This record gives sequence, structure tokens and C-alpha cells, in this order.
Amino acid sequence: MRNKQKSIFKKVMLIILSVLVLCAIALFLFFQLESFGKNPEGARLERIKKSPNYKDGSFVNLVDTPVSAPNSNMFKLTLQFLFKDKEDTDPAFTVPSVKRDLKIKPSEKPTLTYFGHSGYMLQIDNKNILMDPVLSERTSPVQWAGTKSYPGTNIYKVQDLPEIDYVFLSHDHYDHMDYETIKQFAGKSTKFVVPLGVGAHLEHWGISPSQITELDWWEKTNAVMGANVTATPARHFSGRSLARGKSLWASYVFETPDYKIFLGGDSGYESHFKKIGDQFGPFDLAILECGQYNEMWPYIHMMPEETAQAGADLGAKIVWPVHWGRFTLGLHPWNESPQRIAKKAKEIGLRLTTPMIGEQIILDTAYPDKNWWDDAKR
Repeated sequence: MRNKQKSIFKKVMLIILSVLVLCAIALFLFFQLESFGKNPEGARLERIKKSPNYKDGSFVNLVDTPVSAPNSNMFKLTLQFLFKDKEDTDPAFTVPSVKRDLKIKPSEKPTLTYFGHSGYMLQIDNKNILMDPVLSERTSPVQWAGTKSYPGTNIYKVQDLPEIDYVFLSHDHYDHMDYETIKQFAGKSTKFVVPLGVGAHLEHWGISPSQITELDWWEKTNAVMGANVTATPARHFSGRSLARGKSLWASYVFETPDYKIFLGGDSGYESHFKKIGDQFGPFDLAILECGQYNEMWPYIHMMPEETAQAGADLGAKIVWPVHWGRFTLGLHPWNESPQRIAKKAKEIGLRLTTPMIGEQIILDTAYPDKNWWDDAKR
């Protein structure tokens, strides 16, 4: 009897060990997917090592920036995502949008078309520029799993766009740098302006090194004909797999002889906004993140009230709050961020524009500001 029990135990342990080995192999193969990108190496890594923002093998923020609050931890965060009432985190209706022919020549004034979350197209001086385009269904390394876009929001594809001259990326997270979107520019003449280190992902996906400009904070480029572009600090982090900080995160100051536009990426609030405003402002338009925030990660994303203050720090004539309205990546109600920033903006005398997906901002001419997230409740 005892021998029989030992035999059964050995068989069970062998099965468990086999399952663990198979899981380890599957996990290893999963992380080999091309969509995870590639860490910098060679000459690119040597350049990174010379950056004042790179220390001990990782890029760092200007100030200490924990990913989570002191009173938070992974266990508590997991419980929140699993058990918090999520009734309002997704819209209960199809999100309204505007489908237009984007290949028609736009206004002579700078024109911006919204694609949801942080993605948009800037058309200026006969140039078509994409910022953080995610034209896939999900923010994920795979399209069969992960956070899915709201009904009515995934209405534009790369095929709907005019010929794109430039793509700007703020950092390498999946909701800003979408593999399925980016790989469609491989072999084309489109040029990329990205933070230091992000070029490693792009080259891995077939983008020619000659078409990539990588910038450290405060570095300027004239890669965009007729404009000066400066990469400016943000308070965030990077990483597409388990490793963080192998590439930089950034915002951009976009200057032409007639206009100044602040292209913000993800960022927690800090004094860098005031420094950028003092050095480059005032801005005709500041595009700032305003969503996916939480008290458990208060340093890497802004609360809506902080977004309004950041706009004031920048000296922005108009603020466009983005990073909401297409994907739920946080725990707050999906339409809470525009409500909160609108209240704060009114208090401090800040003007907002809030286009729906497909709607256009035309500088000096059209600044959509309808509360479509409330009016859509039917």
C-alpha cells in the first residue's frame, strides 16, 4: 500500500513538474513576440549611457517617482482591479464619433483630428503628423487579449489616413506605441521622432534607422521641415515587458514661425511644467493627459485638477485634455476626468477644448467644447 502511494505521489509530482515546465516554455515563447520590442544595444546603448537622465541601468525622473503610493502595493492594487465596482468605468452606450474623409485637404490653419485616448493627427504647413497612434482594437502585445476599446471608438485605420510624414511617440507603453499600427509604416517614407532608446523597438519592427530621430530631454531637432521640435521632460516610466526604464519618456515643444503647441505624453504633476512654460511659453495649445489616474499611483499620472494647473503653468491659451474616452486603464468612471478638469478650469480661468473622436480642432478657428460624454446618455 505504501509503495502504491509513493508511486501515485511520484506520478502527481511528475505531472505538476511537467505542467510547470510547459508553462515556463510558453511564457518564454510569449515574451519572444515581436510586439514586445527590443531593448537598446550597441551604439544606441552607449549613447544612452551618456545621458544625464540614465543611472544604474535605467532612465530616471527629475524627482523621485515611485510607480505606486507608499500606502499601496501590488496585492492591494490587484484586489482593487478585481473587486471594485466597475459599473461606471466603461460607457453604457456607443461612444459618439465623427467619421470624416481625412484625405481631403484640411484648413490652412493647423488642424488636429482626434483618434481617442492619446492619439491624434496634426496637420500643419502641408505636413501630416501622428502622435501616439493606437489604431488597433486593444492596448496589448496581442490583439486576442487585453484592454478593448469602447464601442464606437475604433473607427479609423491606417488606411483611412493621408500619407503620414512624421510619427511622434511619447514613450513605449502599449496605449501610446501600438505595434499593429507602427508596423504598417515599415518600408514607407514616414519619419519618426521619439525619446532616446525607443528607436530600438522601431528598428526591430522594420523602420529604417535613417528615418528615426531619438531625443534626450531638452534636445532640439529640425527633422520636421519648417519647425523646431524640442523633447521636454515628463514624470513617468517606460517598459513593454518586465524591465522598466530602458527607454526614455518625453513630451514635445512644437514650434513654427506662427504657432507653439505642447505635445504632452503621460506625466505626473511636477515643476517641469512651469520650467517648460517659462522657457517656451505661452502655447497656442497644450495637449495634456487627463485620465487613468488613481490615488494608488499619484506620481505617474495627474489628477484632472493637476492637469488644469499644468496647463496654467505652461501658459496655454487652450488646453486639450486627452488619455481618456477610449480605453479603461484605471478605476475611475470613464467620463469623470472631463467633468473634474472642467470644474477646475472654470475656477482658474482656463479654456478647454474637448473634441469627440474624429472631430477636428482648428487653431484660431474651431475649438469643440460640447459635453458629449454627458449629452450622449440617452
